[in-house]
Amino acid sequence: MLETQVGAVIRLNRIHQNISVRGLAEIVGIEYSQLSKIERGMESSNPVTMESIFEALDLNYHQTMEYLPVCIDKVHKLYHDILYRKSREELLLQLEELNEDSHKMGLTTSLLLVNLVFDLLWQRPCEYDILISSLSKVEDTMSLMQRQIFKQYQGFYQFIKGNFNDAIRMLEEAETFYMGIGNLAMISYQKGVIYAKHGDFLEAFESLGEAKRLFEQHHNYIRSAFCSVCIANIHLMTGKYRKSRILYEEMLEVYHNFGLGPKDKLIVCNNLLYLCILMEEYDNFLPTFESFDEDVKQLMEKYPQYFYYQMIVAYHKDDMELCKKAIDRFEELNQDPIDKYMARYYRLKIEGAESEELIKVLDHNLKAIEKTAFPASNRIVLKLMLKEHQHSKDYKTLYKYALKLCEIKM
Repeated sequence: MLETQVGAVIRLNRIHQNISVRGLAEIVGIEYSQLSKIERGMESSNPVTMESIFEALDLNYHQTMEYLPVCIDKVHKLYHDILYRKSREELLLQLEELNEDSHKMGLTTSLLLVNLVFDLLWQRPCEYDILISSLSKVEDTMSLMQRQIFKQYQGFYQFIKGNFNDAIRMLEEAETFYMGIGNLAMISYQKGVIYAKHGDFLEAFESLGEAKRLFEQHHNYIRSAFCSVCIANIHLMTGKYRKSRILYEEMLEVYHNFGLGPKDKLIVCNNLLYLCILMEEYDNFLPTFESFDEDVKQLMEKYPQYFYYQMIVAYHKDDMELCKKAIDRFEELNQDPIDKYMARYYRLKIEGAESEELIKVLDHNLKAIEKTAFPASNRIVLKLMLKEHQHSKDYKTLYKYALKLCEIKM
């Protein structure tokens, strides 16, 4: 096992320095085949040869050998803390310390893996393809657990790139490598998130339920709460609004008890406001917002979604001045090409535009939304479309939109 880890260190640092196997063998004065076997952990060599190999890579063999088990322990602790969702700041300090050590002690497989995991989960800017390519070159030296994590986060990267089938295939393959409950729980959770994003709500519900069960078996209650929030999201997207609201309110209390910050609470609070729109409880919007912690309210007012909701609520409460302000602020902050149609619709409504023009805007909005997996947004637009058509005698069109509305009321 130690020979394999040392071989991986040599290979990773050789590749990082753009030195070929043959080139390094010539520098050290050994056979190409011998170095190849050392890198694959198939052969150990005498300390003098190993010192020469490490010296050629600007590393100290004895220091690296002493540091290697320390590095592995530190990486295991960091991965455990990531799994148990410690604060980002705390995790980042651990990661930066490990990365700093690598400048003197050399790159290791476990270090590159934990960088990949952290960067993907926290969406840090990173040259993911280069990092994954480097890890692929030492995959044959990885333990089963390392191979599982590597395959898992290759799958998660495919999800971020929008490749649904590849993401699920890789996550399912990762499940076969190692039976650690913590890893399997995280894989099930990620499958649930991906299925939900793709609109496969039954599969999402099953995967998230399994993840929740496994997290709780491992006493990982923060991740279990995240599963519950994702399940609440599915209830919201499938029209089960009251179930969704109850679960969000319960999880907001759980988040508060766990001491999670405003960024973690943001999605729950955002969706509680969204439910006020979906359930047409416009009078409940402001009291709901005012019930949130002050730091959450301040954070929400930095995002366009809050003003998107405020725009809709203000219009339906006949507060046109507030509606205009909300539209202006929303358009300043918004970068979503889909949501811009709704802002355009309400601006035209305030200006007294004809139904024909309003219907065109809503039609563009519907076509854009239909490419996503979020039927809840569809409901809002379809209801507005029906209202705009209600005075017409185009019963065929009215029936078409009414039927579409019924189809997504699951």
